[in-house]
Amino acid sequence: MKNKKIFLANCLLVLALLLFILVPFWVSKLFGLVRPISENVSLLLSGSASVIVFGGIALLYCIITKRKFKNVMVIKKISIKQIYLTIFVAFGTYIFAMGINSISFKLFPFAIKDGTQISNLLSGSTMLLGLLVVVLLPAFFEEIFFRGIFLDAYDGVNKKIKYFIITSIFAAFHGNVMQIIYVMFLGFILLMVREYTGSIVGSMTLHAANNAISFILSKVLMNYMNNGIESSALKSAQEANVSIASVLLQASILFLMGGAIIYTNLRKLKEYKDTDSRVRSVEQEENNDTLKYVVRDGNYMVTDGEIRDGKASNLTKYIPLAIYFVSMVVLVVNKY
Repeated sequence: MKNKKIFLANCLLVLALLLFILVPFWVSKLFGLVRPISENVSLLLSGSASVIVFGGIALLYCIITKRKFKNVMVIKKISIKQIYLTIFVAFGTYIFAMGINSISFKLFPFAIKDGTQISNLLSGSTMLLGLLVVVLLPAFFEEIFFRGIFLDAYDGVNKKIKYFIITSIFAAFHGNVMQIIYVMFLGFILLMVREYTGSIVGSMTLHAANNAISFILSKVLMNYMNNGIESSALKSAQEANVSIASVLLQASILFLMGGAIIYTNLRKLKEYKDTDSRVRSVEQEENNDTLKYVVRDGNYMVTDGEIRDGKASNLTKYIPLAIYFVSMVVLVVNKY
């Protein structure tokens, strides 16, 4: 059953990639859209594709596995303390990301084109639409897909391998060099928050907060600047001859600041979870003695038979995953 779930999730990933390529094309043909498309229309197309593809495939996964949506996604209420700790993690993540991006621009100058396109898109869109499409929709639909479907499908797989696969899938799906390193880092932090809060609501909160910080600060910066398109970071990377030593120094400061904030608040989230888990464990043991015969793995109940089944070697289930990564490499190479 476990191998079938992984194979299903990997097949749905390939389907999602195909639909993300085709849906905007179909919509453009249906409504007779011609290039250049305005920033607001472009955001609407992106948001619509996320709802249709990620939302539709998440429902399809639940239907095929014959389980309730909220159980597959692990949708549970989190406390106020967990929410504000998660928001602090988002601030640390944003600061850390600034360091990653400064190095990325220096090492991969051709990635500046991606930054300019994103800046153009944000500067030309309305605030309300941007908050909806850039902040809220990805926080919900990307989470139910990447941290919902795949965490459920890969349950029982070695944690390091599972996290690496899911973060790689998440990063590759963004399809540009400028974001791939940062998104891998963000994907790992999202998984940690999902684990420490015990609910996908935690990773949704982090995702929304991180996107909101990035979007609002970008909007403010672009409105403040004269040209409203390129940030000072992009200009310095593109026009000035900044030494690698200066870039590394700047990045190191940002890494230390952001890393300290992330580490402190993730630790508090873990401590909160451990305390809450001990309380719940005591209550459950008092009410149900049979728990000692079951192995608890995270938020799921895994029987001994299921664990043995997870050790079976079956490479077939990873064929769609290989197709996905090869396809992404081809798309990115053609893009640049």
